[in-house]
Amino acid sequence: MRVGVIGLGIGKRHVQSYLALSDVDLVAVADLDPERRAWAVERCGCRTYEDGEALLEAEKLDAVSLCTPPASHLRLTCAAAQRGVHVRCAKPMAPTLEDCDAMVEVCRRHEVLLMIAQKKRFHPLVQRVKELTSGPLGPIRWAVVKYALGRVGMDWFWDEADGGGPIQENSIHAVDTLRYLMGEVQTVMATGGNLFNPDRAPQVDVAAVSLQFETGAVAALGLGQATEWACADEHFFFACEGGEARFSGPFDNAVRWWMALRSKPGEPETEEIAPDDCFDREIGHFVECVRNGTEPLVTGESARNSVAVTLAIKESIRTGQAVRPAT
Repeated sequence: MRVGVIGLGIGKRHVQSYLALSDVDLVAVADLDPERRAWAVERCGCRTYEDGEALLEAEKLDAVSLCTPPASHLRLTCAAAQRGVHVRCAKPMAPTLEDCDAMVEVCRRHEVLLMIAQKKRFHPLVQRVKELTSGPLGPIRWAVVKYALGRVGMDWFWDEADGGGPIQENSIHAVDTLRYLMGEVQTVMATGGNLFNPDRAPQVDVAAVSLQFETGAVAALGLGQATEWACADEHFFFACEGGEARFSGPFDNAVRWWMALRSKPGEPETEEIAPDDCFDREIGHFVECVRNGTEPLVTGESARNSVAVTLAIKESIRTGQAVRPAT
């Protein structure tokens, strides 16, 4: 399978995952930065381009990872799909729902796979909760999440027309995890504002969020840029019909597990797992879906709905009203 990577920020990690797959040939990468392109040549000897569309025009690929800022995702997805190239696209899927819908449509029209990189769905402890809620834990009725990242300096990250700030660009991981485990969100109520990054005002940097799900379940989330990377962590708590489960650890890399069933609350199960950033799992899954023609765990249609929730969070903060995510 011939693949390419466009964007060598987080894309460097994608390069490493592709190189670890013996049946994948990483043939080309693209990035505006000459130092990043030089790194790719040294790391894997592949061809390099400044421009992603030039790469797609020149190379015959089976699949591509788009690791560029969100405002470029529609343009690059169209360029790939029109050439019959399957697309793995970074989160958030796009700045607007119109872009998300256009990405889904162009991939459908050209019969290529579109997978969005909501990698937390692949985390072993997320998968454990998913499995147990169909078994002894039962459905989740209440969830509480703390998911706060450190400082981010890139201008595109804060741009409302691009990354959309911390709530859209990064907190979408927590939102998508809850959607994966609890179903679709019916109503959003949020408060927040620009509390830690006055130079980025009026972009929302932190939020206290209440979600009501279509099942009737509820969740409370603390989200945004409110900490420093040296002490950033995450906490997920789930109260279910049959018991409770928790996982936590360093930011975006939970390692501690706790679970207790209501039938024996004094006998909790605890474990500490090895760190896992999930990139190898996610990219291995993408490659297998391309190879076998199977639907990915994170479709464009599903990832679009996570974007809708993050947009609804910011709308609720700005209007002071409960908001239904756009369908």
